[in-house]
Amino acid sequence: MMLKRTFLLLSFLVNLTLANAQQTQMVNVGDHSLEMIKAGAGEYTVIFESGFGTAYKVWGNVASEVMQTNQVLLYSRAGTGNSEPNPNPQTLEQAVKDLETLLEKASLKAPFILVGHSYGAFIIRAYASKHPDKVKGLVFVDPAHEKMMQELKKADYAKAVKDMELQNSFVPTKFKQENEAINQIFEKAELPDFGKLPSVPAVVLTSIQKRANPELFLHEPKGVAIWRTLHNEFFGQFTSGAHVITSRSGHNIHREEPELVVNAIHQVVQAASKEKKRQEHEAKMATLEAKLKQAATYLKQRKDPKADAVVAGALKDSGFNESMINTMAYQQLNNPDNIGLALLLFKYNTLTYPQSANAFDSYGEAFVKQGKLKLAEQQFLKAIALATSANDASTLKSSKNNLEKISQVKKAK
Repeated sequence: MMLKRTFLLLSFLVNLTLANAQQTQMVNVGDHSLEMIKAGAGEYTVIFESGFGTAYKVWGNVASEVMQTNQVLLYSRAGTGNSEPNPNPQTLEQAVKDLETLLEKASLKAPFILVGHSYGAFIIRAYASKHPDKVKGLVFVDPAHEKMMQELKKADYAKAVKDMELQNSFVPTKFKQENEAINQIFEKAELPDFGKLPSVPAVVLTSIQKRANPELFLHEPKGVAIWRTLHNEFFGQFTSGAHVITSRSGHNIHREEPELVVNAIHQVVQAASKEKKRQEHEAKMATLEAKLKQAATYLKQRKDPKADAVVAGALKDSGFNESMINTMAYQQLNNPDNIGLALLLFKYNTLTYPQSANAFDSYGEAFVKQGKLKLAEQQFLKAIALATSANDASTLKSSKNNLEKISQVKKAK
């Protein structure tokens, strides 16, 4: 309840936070201009696409919260809000073209998180398919589905046709042409081929609110079941994300339960950030592995100083910590052909972390593996001194045990 009250308060403040803090701009996208507002700051830009015939202000409750941690872009499509009508037929393709031009004129740089309600879902799907490298997350708010009318007609043809006729009768004259273009999509039961959606984190929000006296077949239990099934199938193409179902709000989830949309956006942003870190880690590992192979080649050619320099430079550039480098060094040590390379990794740790008893203990174990017991002994003694000073009981025990093993080997000889 407290969260909902917070969002109600935000709705009163939205004009201040979105309109006064950052003035609405009119941006020319060719032969007409669109109203746009940018606010907030962050690594990701969250772009909002409204449903059919609605202006950007419907996102006020959501954007007010999201802009606290991200940059947001809200705009009104041609003919909505204060945006000028498009002199050309307002098709889905034209809507996508307007969005592309708007982002370019607004100097907005990727990465983008796209949020689309109802018909707006078609637009963000199209944009994401055309620009998969720019889009890092998707949020669908009770999204339209191209097969909706087809499936409704299968269930009850007469009721489905009546639904379409009734909805067409509600459309204002200025949106008639665009509405007809959307009806053609429903008639074909497919979107134009914009390409494949990128594999990014996604959240689908679905309303299954029951109505006491449903006016549309779509809102009857059978129609709601079809809606939910289509959303299930749609979400099935994504490998990361969530399908959230609510019975507490109708089609306008972003206005009735804005907290659901805010949470969905935060979830997608967090997942996108995690994926970015994973990709960066993989890229670092690939670069490091290539450098280690180069160093191994130098070692075989007896060019030890060059190998040492390559390893030191690669490890420094990687930004990996002592523990990670230590793990990689032991992986190399397990291969008899790579002991020399392992020694260079362990050596780097002792130079970079000279107060680490564990670094010297590990370096000593590598020398033991190579059969250089005198050098190993020196490392263990250093480790014992550091471990004693730092009260590192675990490393102290390990190094003393390693020294004892060396002593036994010497006695055996």
